[in-house]
Amino acid sequence: MNSNSSTERSSSKPLDPRINAYRSDRASASLRGQVKAPSFIEGRLARITAAKVPLHKGHDYDSPVVSEIIYGDDVTVYDEAANGAWVQNNRDGYVGYVPSGCLSPDMAQPTHKITALSTFAYGRPDLKTPLPYKLYMNSRLHVVGRDGDYMRLKDGRFVHQRHVAELQEVADDFVSVAERYVEVPYLWGGRTCDGIDCSGLVQIAFEFSGLACPRDSDMQQSLPGRALDLGSMEGMQRGDLVFWPGHVAIMVDDTMMLHANARDMAVSVEPFFAAVTRIASRGDGDVVAILRPPALSAGDLAAGDPPE
Repeated sequence: MNSNSSTERSSSKPLDPRINAYRSDRASASLRGQVKAPSFIEGRLARITAAKVPLHKGHDYDSPVVSEIIYGDDVTVYDEAANGAWVQNNRDGYVGYVPSGCLSPDMAQPTHKITALSTFAYGRPDLKTPLPYKLYMNSRLHVVGRDGDYMRLKDGRFVHQRHVAELQEVADDFVSVAERYVEVPYLWGGRTCDGIDCSGLVQIAFEFSGLACPRDSDMQQSLPGRALDLGSMEGMQRGDLVFWPGHVAIMVDDTMMLHANARDMAVSVEPFFAAVTRIASRGDGDVVAILRPPALSAGDLAAGDPPE
């Protein structure tokens, strides 16, 4: 950002625009005193009602997709026009543009979440109901009742109880959550089983385990934890996060790693040291950090599956 811009930070280093809502014409009121802008907006809360929506970097929907926001997520809306809304995802702070039609002012407190990679919401409590509505893991629901094996949502749809859990229920092992995505296609910006990227996989697995996690791999390097020695890159454990420039992988044990990657165009498992050699030989860089999240070493991680 140039110093002669109409929106600038008072210090020399600009705020990260990925997670700070500011443009040349307006900024979030929370950034008052940190950036200069013609107007500061409190924003209004809204909830995503589509199964998933792409979060675009710019208001033009040909602009890059930087993430996805899923059903039940809350956003703060700072601007809205015919071609979409400028929002900040309240789950991870990411800023971008979404279609206006996916926003609802109904902010009823969520009570449950989807635990399957994906499932369906039906118009009746009957699995034979035509044209079911697809939902994805971590989607937040407002359950108002039950009809047999189905949970009735506030919007009138029904989800099978086997794919629903109360919000406070979390997985014991975020690696087991990530392992459920093996063979899911790689998709830049993706955060669902239809397609997912490397940092999206880490984020989804952390969130399902009750752990806050930023969106991008460079941000995830700043997660709490202990940095491991890069000299030997030995003694790694299940749950360690390995970072390259623009990429992150999860160790499933002391030798194998799991990651969403563009070589396989899928989530895959491969030997760690073979991946290190291959990635370096392609000119994509060396390992820049290995992070052991707190209380998530191999001795603390359970091998059980997430709740179903």
